[in-house]
Amino acid sequence: MKGILNSGILVVSLVIILGSCKAQKRTSDQLIAQEYAITQLGDKEVSESELTLKVNPENSVISGYAGCNNYSYSYKLKEGKLNLGYATATKIYCEDSMELENLFFQKMSSVTQFESSKQAIYFKNEDGKILVKAKKKD
Repeated sequence: MKGILNSGILVVSLVIILGSCKAQKRTSDQLIAQEYAITQLGDKEVSESELTLKVNPENSVISGYAGCNNYSYSYKLKEGKLNLGYATATKIYCEDSMELENLFFQKMSSVTQFESSKQAIYFKNEDGKILVKAKKKD
């Protein structure tokens, strides 16, 4: 009787553990509402540029500041694939920051997946190469 009880407890414990792992995986497949400071575009360090990114999963929108203009993407997320579609942006010309802003939009146009943690988000291309890194704002 004691062996059957121990086996039952073991099975229940395994079900709970596997269920919690599955639940964690599901949340990692979703974008979480958060504000970020963009720190890297491809290989270029941009921490000092004040580029921002805000995720709003309630409306399926990623928006922020790209160096000169504000931008917005209406994204679709299906089976772990991220489709940003086309950006909408204000149309201000800023002599000093257009090169950086163009780099931002170039990198974002190739994004198809993401990885997020409590402190950062990484937007990647189809091959898994990180295109945009951003850290959580305090």
